[in-house]
Amino acid sequence: MSKGLALKYLLAILLLLLLLGKPLFAHDIGISRTELRESDNYSYTIQVQAGPTVSNVFSPPILPDDFEFVSLPNGSQMLGWKVFEFTGERPLQAGDELLLPWNRDGIMLKVYWRDGSVADKLIRNESGVITLSMDQLKAGSGSFLDAAKRYFLLGFEHILLGIDHLMFVLGLLWIVKGKLNLVKTITAFTVAHSITLGLATFGLLVLPSSPVEACIALSIVFLAVEIVRALRGHVGLTYRRPWLVAFAFGLLHGLGFAGALAEIGLPDSEVPVALLFFNLGVEAGQLAFVVVMLILAYNIRAIGVKLSRVTVNMPVYFLGGIASYWLFTRLSLLGTVG
Repeated sequence: MSKGLALKYLLAILLLLLLLGKPLFAHDIGISRTELRESDNYSYTIQVQAGPTVSNVFSPPILPDDFEFVSLPNGSQMLGWKVFEFTGERPLQAGDELLLPWNRDGIMLKVYWRDGSVADKLIRNESGVITLSMDQLKAGSGSFLDAAKRYFLLGFEHILLGIDHLMFVLGLLWIVKGKLNLVKTITAFTVAHSITLGLATFGLLVLPSSPVEACIALSIVFLAVEIVRALRGHVGLTYRRPWLVAFAFGLLHGLGFAGALAEIGLPDSEVPVALLFFNLGVEAGQLAFVVVMLILAYNIRAIGVKLSRVTVNMPVYFLGGIASYWLFTRLSLLGTVG
């Protein structure tokens, strides 16, 4: 079996798994924007950005000793936020911890202290709990290395969970022939989405997320059409200049990454480190995916699995069908999704 057939076999497996159910939008980064506000009389509010349909994910915080909820522990819903109010016999201080048993990968927390100071921190979920340590929040955002590690892991996880991005990359692997072409194509895709990720993160290129999501789906449909045309003997631009197509659509995918990063509300002081290490994490995840696919393709080829002509070509129709479904559904939601 050739490398191309092995990759097509792998694509068929991936797409079959997708048929079991995949969200229309692949850019929930797993991080929720959260605010902690301190008021007079030792009163506090924790609010997390969440619509009514997902508010049950955010169960009541576990408070330090000497603190209790002002109203119902389950909180209230207010203009797209889930709100918890609590008070104590003293202020929150170093040594206190607020525990959030939320089903999220983490939160981007902004703290507004009563004295006017503000702290920002990306806090990851560890063992099912997000821990707000007053020791760290009173001191600010933490060390550079701590922030770099968190944003790198965020980017790495995001690309591996972003199925539409991986489908596009796998479609490119189907098309590209030769090691040099592969390097050029992956490099072009990387450079392109790095450009738009940077421009969007610094506010120099701002587009609504809904059209971007639709165009990302369109990029996968385009690849599928190009592959089908090639199977019928009509070789298009993608086969002749795969790096050019990868660069063009990479610009769109970069806006998708930027939209995911913007959703969590980056603190101004961490924008440079977030941009650099989130992007490095994305690249590391992307390269890891490509390497794994090539290794699996090599092993499948070595085993000598026999595939019929129909079976070999079927994955591209799965690819186009799923991407078309995403495209039309995302287009239908343009007026209702931000």
